[in-house]
Amino acid sequence: MNANYVPISKPHLTQIEILGFDRIGFVAEVTRHSSDYGRIVSVKFEADGVKSEGKVGIELESADKLDNLLLRLKAITGLVRAKHII
Repeated sequence: MNANYVPISKPHLTQIEILGFDRIGFVAEVTRHSSDYGRIVSVKFEADGVKSEGKVGIELESADKLDNLLLRLKAITGLVRAKHII
């Protein structure tokens, strides 16, 4: 379990902060994998041709889903950081 672990109840809105290298399809890949774990309620990204950063708001049913989602996101090519912020 990581130091940023926050127990969540069912269902719970959480936000994930994403930082990665800008490339075609990066945001699509982040949202595609996120939707496998819960219901996406918001997406906001900004990119400058080098880096892409943003937040994904998602409703998750359990802390296990959050942990699994973070692991899956970290496997995306070009992803530097995926962090649970609320």
